[in-house]
Amino acid sequence: MSGDPPPRPPDRSVAYAIAIVIVLIVVAIAGGVGASRLARPAPSPSPTATPIARPSPTEPPDTGPFVFTQTLSAGCVAGDAVYVVSDGGGIGRFAFDRWQLIDATARSLVAATCAGGRAVAVGGGGRVVTIDDREQTIRSDAIQLDDLLGVAPLGDGVLAVGRAGSVQRQGGGTWGIYATGIDQDLFAVIAFGPLSAWVVGAAGAAYRLEPAGWRPVETGVTSTLRSVAGTSVDDAVAVGDDGVVLVWDGRWMPLPDVPKVSYRAVLRAGAVTYAAGDGGTLISFSNTRSTTSDVRRVDLGTTCTLRSLFSRGDEVWVVGSDGGRAAVWRVRSNGVFHWGECP
Repeated sequence: MSGDPPPRPPDRSVAYAIAIVIVLIVVAIAGGVGASRLARPAPSPSPTATPIARPSPTEPPDTGPFVFTQTLSAGCVAGDAVYVVSDGGGIGRFAFDRWQLIDATARSLVAATCAGGRAVAVGGGGRVVTIDDREQTIRSDAIQLDDLLGVAPLGDGVLAVGRAGSVQRQGGGTWGIYATGIDQDLFAVIAFGPLSAWVVGAAGAAYRLEPAGWRPVETGVTSTLRSVAGTSVDDAVAVGDDGVVLVWDGRWMPLPDVPKVSYRAVLRAGAVTYAAGDGGTLISFSNTRSTTSDVRRVDLGTTCTLRSLFSRGDEVWVVGSDGGRAAVWRVRSNGVFHWGECP
């Protein structure tokens, strides 16, 4: 056995100390990182896109002024509204003291008639446009190739007339030819029943519908007749070019003392007849069964070509247009009011 003392175990205090220091450093670093993460401000959320609140319009846009840039040609009253159509433009509607261009489709429409809540307009290429005021719909059909120039209500439908003596009747929703053997262009029609009507047209042509068919009636004029009106087949008046105003009194008789212009429209309104035409001419006369009449000129303050007449209650409405400018006049016993500008 050696006399040397036994070896001393190694002093591990330094190693422990070093280890403790390392642990403390790690803890400190970890704590610092954690503290850093805790102290870092939380990222702000990205803003959500919010639509800009825009007030919804409570009324449709005002298209009224555009009505009077159309070449207005005719009008009538359907339901509670006034409708006007144009030759090469759109359709206007007047209701609640406001005009609107309800259809901007360019169509050649030259005549219109209304019955109840329906308006029917006719024009170039056999076009027929039907407006339902209650349903607020517009329907367009072509029923023939020749132009249609006049239209009138007839019981369950309408009569329409046009070029080359065409006469078409609509009944029960279908169209059919209603005359043969007529060659002249027909510009206007008025109907009192399926076997009672007048049509007038080129070269002074006039035909009277009777149970036996269409009978030609001599007018004594060669000027084109453009409009006809009446309360019955025996109480009618027709007007046309060259100052022609004819009154039916068993035969067609010219009314004297009228301005010598071309007349394009005639209207029976109660006991008064109105005729309208070129140069802003509007006349009225009370006795259509006599050649002696109190012809009176109604001053609208315009030289515009007056193309259509219709009534609403005790009002007379006049449609006129020239050169892409148009106007509508409302004639009452207490004066005249108009919309649009047509010199």
